[in-house]
Amino acid sequence: MKMELQINKEQKFHFKSLDAIRTIAFMSTFLAHSFGSDDATLKSSQTYQAVMTVRGFFSFGVPVFFVLSGFLITFLMLKNQESNRFSLKDFYKKRILRIWPVYYAVVIFGFFIFPLIRSWTLGLPTYENASLGMYLAFLSNFDQINNGVLPFGVALGPTWSVSIEEQFYVFWPLLVLLFPKRRFGSSILAVLLISTIVSIIFLLPGTHTVFAMIYLSVGAYFGYLSFYNKWNINEKMTRLNPLWMLFILVLSLLFFWYNFLPKPISVLIFSAGISLFMLFQCYSPRFSLSKIKILENNGKYTYGLYLYHSIAIFIIHTLLRNVLKMDESSSLVLIYIPFLSLLLSYVIARLSYRYFESYFLKLKPK
Repeated sequence: MKMELQINKEQKFHFKSLDAIRTIAFMSTFLAHSFGSDDATLKSSQTYQAVMTVRGFFSFGVPVFFVLSGFLITFLMLKNQESNRFSLKDFYKKRILRIWPVYYAVVIFGFFIFPLIRSWTLGLPTYENASLGMYLAFLSNFDQINNGVLPFGVALGPTWSVSIEEQFYVFWPLLVLLFPKRRFGSSILAVLLISTIVSIIFLLPGTHTVFAMIYLSVGAYFGYLSFYNKWNINEKMTRLNPLWMLFILVLSLLFFWYNFLPKPISVLIFSAGISLFMLFQCYSPRFSLSKIKILENNGKYTYGLYLYHSIAIFIIHTLLRNVLKMDESSSLVLIYIPFLSLLLSYVIARLSYRYFESYFLKLKPK
């Protein structure tokens, strides 16, 4: 009984320690989106160009979210399956309660409220190039691929990754039922192999579901390994020198940034490195990001932060530039707008979690 209690505590700690990685993933996404200007003079300055160059290195946020999702969802499904508590209906209910409320709130804002705000503040037409039906059906990633450009509604841009996640949630539990328990590992590797080959042959964009399955299935396979080999992994991660882990992490990021190999292969290597880092965080007592409370405690808000941050950036950008008529300076574009946008994103996400999302989350046990 004591051993069982210890395992339960360790599993809770494993998931809790990944909240810090969620926060880092959001911050990287925010930094990749928060700087921008149309002023030709400012864009030609060395400071602005240097910031734009550095900004490109923060594009790993959404891929990390994908790897995390694959890992956690797979681990939890296998855990419930082993204890005979896995229910397809319960799984879908919980995902709906977590994903749908904020997602549809953002879609409604993007299609019906934002065009009016844009017309009022910027004098632009209320026309939207995105398809409402595609967004309602969690197919926004394919709509953006078909259009070749982002939707006019800034709130709608980030939804492509949520659509991929939802498509993954529909497909993945069925795979668990077809290939139960230890046989599931072979099916994960098959999905990974097929996704990689198809992405290479057809040159799929990163927003395509098949391409994103590389991130998700790599994370899922490490979740599978973690579940069935927790004691062996625990021993290896405990003994692993943090400097080696840092080297693996940096090497993984280099493959992601510079594409030494075909993009799908580089993504596979990156995902494996991120997954190893996640296992290191879960099992190693050394250099745990969970000890950094500002990262750990804000992990639960990252879903809202991710979906709301584009709205916050637009609000601050429009308020300072178009309403208050502030000059387009380096300090405005590179300091004040990003800082105030992050602050507003956090306020909106906290309020949303407390007064909106929590209502639905409380329904999960019911």
